[in-house]
Amino acid sequence: MKEQVYEYLSSLNIEFKIYEHPALYTCADNDKYGLEFDGMRDKNLFLRNKNKSKYYLATMPDSKSLNLKELALSLGEAKLSFANEEELLDKLKITPGAVSLLNIIASGGAGVTFIVDKDLIQAERVCYHPNDNAVTITFKSEHIEEILRSFNADYMIIEI
Repeated sequence: MKEQVYEYLSSLNIEFKIYEHPALYTCADNDKYGLEFDGMRDKNLFLRNKNKSKYYLATMPDSKSLNLKELALSLGEAKLSFANEEELLDKLKITPGAVSLLNIIASGGAGVTFIVDKDLIQAERVCYHPNDNAVTITFKSEHIEEILRSFNADYMIIEI
């Protein structure tokens, strides 16, 4: 599926760098292997509302902590929790460890609202897994919205 990401980004004339590395399952794995990238590292959390009628992918710098209660309030939700592996596979066509904003390229993102932290938008470059957690790609942050708009995705940029 990473080739699909590469082809899609190339079709949008988005330049990117590819870094291959051991599979990463958490942000801490990055530090364990001492990996360095030329972009702001991120973390991606797949969430759902209480009655499982809305799904969200929150993407933010890996240095930030997510306050689920505050995010729920800002989204007008009573409660948010982490979605399970089946929901992740159903909605984003991906398994844990490879979750990223770029999952929209394989899944189309239908039924998922993408929440992007404003710090990522303001960074010069960002890092994402291209549907494969043994690879990280980096590109200019200005392309985040371009990618989401190209799929007519439901998204918002907020401070998480």
